[in-house]
Amino acid sequence: MPILKRFERYISAFFKLGRIERIAKHTAVRTEELAGRTEELAGRTENTEQRLRQEMETVSDSIRQAIDEKIGAQDAWAKGRFAEQSLHNSELSRRLDRLFLGYSEAAVQTADQGQSQHTPAPSEGFQLFMDTFYNRLENKFRGSREDILNRLRVYQPDVEAAVIRTEGKPVLDLGCGRGEWLQLMRALEIRASGVDLNTAQIAEAEEAGLNVEKLDARTALAKADDNSLSVISAHHLIEHIPFTDVAWIAREALRVLAPGGLLIFETPNPRNVLVGATSFHNDPTHLRPLTDPVLSVLFETAGYHPVETRFLHPHERLDEFQARPGFDPELAHLLFGPQDLAMIGQKPRETP
Repeated sequence: MPILKRFERYISAFFKLGRIERIAKHTAVRTEELAGRTEELAGRTENTEQRLRQEMETVSDSIRQAIDEKIGAQDAWAKGRFAEQSLHNSELSRRLDRLFLGYSEAAVQTADQGQSQHTPAPSEGFQLFMDTFYNRLENKFRGSREDILNRLRVYQPDVEAAVIRTEGKPVLDLGCGRGEWLQLMRALEIRASGVDLNTAQIAEAEEAGLNVEKLDARTALAKADDNSLSVISAHHLIEHIPFTDVAWIAREALRVLAPGGLLIFETPNPRNVLVGATSFHNDPTHLRPLTDPVLSVLFETAGYHPVETRFLHPHERLDEFQARPGFDPELAHLLFGPQDLAMIGQKPRETP
C-alpha cells in the first residue's frame, strides 16, 4: 500500500478517536448529571412519602379520635338510657307492690322519712324486679348463648345414647334459664322441654321458640309419669336450693326416668380454689357448694348405676401457669383447673 494512503488512514483514525473521546466525555458528563437528578428525585420522592405518611397518620389519628369520641358518646347515652330504664322498672315494681299489697302513698312517704315500717312480704312486683336482676347478672357473668352451647356439647354423646336406650323418650331440663340446653336438644332433633321460675328468662326462652313452662323442679317431676323420660338435667340449679330438695329430685328422677335414662347434675366445682373462694359468691342466690363425694353418695343411695364424676371447663389460663417455670403444676391446677363439676347417673336397665 502506498505510504501516503497509509498515512491518510492513520490521520483519519486519529480524528475519529478524538471524536469518540469527546462523545465519551460528553456522555459521562450527561450520565453524571442524570445521576444527580435521579438522586434529587429520589430525595424528593422520599420527602413526599414521609409527608404522605405523616399526613396519613394525622388523618388516621383524627379518624380514630372521632370514632372513639362517637363510641364514647353512644356508650354514655346507652348507659344513661339503661339507667333510666332500670329506674323506671324499679319504680314500676314498687307500684305493683303498692297495688297488690294495698300500700298507700302516705305509708310509703312515712317509710321514706325514716319512721319504722315492717318489711313487706315478697310481692309480684318485687319478684319481677328480682327476676330481671338475676337475668342481667347471668347475661353479664355466665357467658353468651354461644359460649354456653359450646360448654354443653360435652354431654351430646351421653344424651344421644340415652335417647337410643330409651327408644326416643324426651328430655326434661330443670331450671332451664334462657334455654341453651333446650336449644342444643332442638339442634340434635331431640324432643325436650324445660321448667324455670324466672319470668324474665322464661320470656327469653319463649322468644327463641323453645318449649318452656314456669314451674318449679319438684312440681315438674311430681307431675311426670313413671319411666317417661330419657334424660333429666339440672345445669347449675342444685347450688340454688336446699340439699333436701336436691336429694328429693335425685330420688324422684329415678322414678320418672326410663330404664337406661340419665340424671345429669352440673354445679360449680369447689375443688377449684378461685371458684370456691370468689366466683361462687358472685351469685347471691347460691346457697352452698356441693362436692363430688356428696353427690356421688347421693346418686348411689338413690339407686343410680353406673355413676360418673366429671370435672369440666378449666380456666383459660391453666396451660399458661402449668408451663410457667418455677410454678407448681399442682397449685396451678388448684387455682385454674376445672371450674365445673358434673355428676351423671344412669337408671339401671330392667333385667329380663
